[in-house]
Amino acid sequence: MQITYKPIRHGYARIDKDGKLLITIPLSKKWNKQFETILIEKAEKLLKRYNKRVHIDPVQKDTILLFGEQVPIEEFYKQHPHIKQKPAHWNLSPAASKFLKKILEDYATPIFDLYSKKLWIPYKKLSLRKTSSKRWSCTHDQKLSLNLDLVHLPTKYIKYVIIHEACHLKVKNHSAKFRALVESLCPDYKQTKKELRKFVIR
Repeated sequence: MQITYKPIRHGYARIDKDGKLLITIPLSKKWNKQFETILIEKAEKLLKRYNKRVHIDPVQKDTILLFGEQVPIEEFYKQHPHIKQKPAHWNLSPAASKFLKKILEDYATPIFDLYSKKLWIPYKKLSLRKTSSKRWSCTHDQKLSLNLDLVHLPTKYIKYVIIHEACHLKVKNHSAKFRALVESLCPDYKQTKKELRKFVIR
């Protein structure tokens, strides 16, 4: 745990990429032990929830995680010699990110097309990009978006996300009607959704 005092109005806690708890307290509250104690207690609860989640490092020393499977980096480079980035920085390479996008797009597009036809509602566009907050979205003008990080997870979860967003083409909220529609296409969606929430891509 690391505590920092800054000239801000409100205190907050966050967890960095290495899982370390960082607490920031306003300078005006530096000597307010009650405020500090309450914030630390909230921060520790945040860390406890964080530690219960499944943390995934998609790029290891010798492997790359694709669709839940560890692919040897040597094998991957043999198949895709145009990607020159060193393994330790593979996920930062523009060429590698572009390739990951193509992999996920090739997998997701036919499934989106299938469920779009089943629901009799077309979509306008599918975008793939890496985001820190949302895994996916569907706009009111029928544009779909997936978080590129999904390419690292087993296809079971990607398919659930696709069904979830395809259903938003028809129902824009999370009402009982929406949940019933998702369940009709993915009967075990509740358990799958629960499992998916535990994953954290580093």
